[in-house]
Amino acid sequence: MPSLEREARRLRSLIDDADAIIVGIGSGMSSAAGFNHYNCAGMARAGMTDWQRAFGFKSLFDGFYHLYPSLEQQWAYYARYIDFMLRKPASQPYLDLRSLISHKDYFILSTNVDTQVEKTFPAERICNYQGSFAHLQCKQPCCDEIFDASPYVERMLAGMAGFEIRSEDVPRCPHCGWQLVPWVRDDTFLQGTAWREGLERYEHFVRERGSSRVLLLELGVGEMTPGIITLPFWSMTAKLTDAHLLSVNISGDSAPLQLGSKAEAIQADLGALLSAARTAKVFKPPCQSL
Repeated sequence: MPSLEREARRLRSLIDDADAIIVGIGSGMSSAAGFNHYNCAGMARAGMTDWQRAFGFKSLFDGFYHLYPSLEQQWAYYARYIDFMLRKPASQPYLDLRSLISHKDYFILSTNVDTQVEKTFPAERICNYQGSFAHLQCKQPCCDEIFDASPYVERMLAGMAGFEIRSEDVPRCPHCGWQLVPWVRDDTFLQGTAWREGLERYEHFVRERGSSRVLLLELGVGEMTPGIITLPFWSMTAKLTDAHLLSVNISGDSAPLQLGSKAEAIQADLGALLSAARTAKVFKPPCQSL
């Protein structure tokens, strides 16, 4: 049996045998979906090679964190970048994951901000721990409110010339007039009602399913923010009586030794693995007659 097929059957078997599934989604899932926020390939896919040529950006995140000379230029980049993410439909790896777990009791904890999770799964089953580019917040912030990014982006794009938007189109908070910013993790990130509700949904799910057969499924989780998914997942696996951890990543195939047989890892391309698992047939041994 080819390695990918064997690993796909193992993934499918663990999903089918679980009573509850907690999925941790990291940047590797976005890369499998072709977004590539961290390298130059993403610039081409987003249609932003003009910014790459003009500013020398090596990745989409280079442009996002660049120190621009004006808000008009900064928001010209933001508007193009956010528009790309808003327009893209749910990608195949996310759809394959939904197909694999939709018949189970599951919850999604994600550190991705590119809107793919909320396009694929119902709001009551997700926690966007790092926020989402689909929303804006007051930079101060003066209020406990997040705003739909779409109308702001549409207005900026309509009046954009070259690498700048019109001054009057810079997004402003309707309450205080201060600048709006993308609702993604930084030093001004709004951990308000929307954020707390997502976290409470996640924590409630974990509390309620602690005594059942729980599969903790890490998909493309890297080492940038271990305190959000990796370390809590290790802790839950150790504490819960009938928990099992499966980590899937394109690099690294070793599970934490201290968890013993309660943890395992698969090194594979996430897109290929999820696709193969969706169509895999899991053969269970026949019941033995007494």
